Amino acid sequence: MILKVDTLSFGMERKALTAILLYLLCLYDFYLYLPDILDLFHVDFFAPDPGVLIYFDAAMLLFGGLVLGLLLRRQPGKFNKYLGALMILSNLILTPLFIWRALP
Repeated sequence: MILKVDTLSFGMERKALTAILLYLLCLYDFYLYLPDILDLFHVDFFAPDPGVLIYFDAAMLLFGGLVLGLLLRRQPGKFNKYLGALMILSNLILTPLFIWRALP
């Protein structure tokens, strides 16, 4: 039996994989905001913080929302457009707010 690879189906799988990866990165970005958001409501939450990811977390908080938002806005579908706008707005509003609150 010979397996035939269809390039069209691979393109569809690639688009689905790209969308899943973007959604997972969006969830991770919101997870990074979670301790600061819960601190606004005086809820004690301590997320595990491995030292290896500290630079990736910082880059994700500073630029991740913008990059993910722009990538999501290019994806087809109304949900992706709204999620992209939410990611951009959260990065432009929440990140400076939490940096301002963290300053002494």
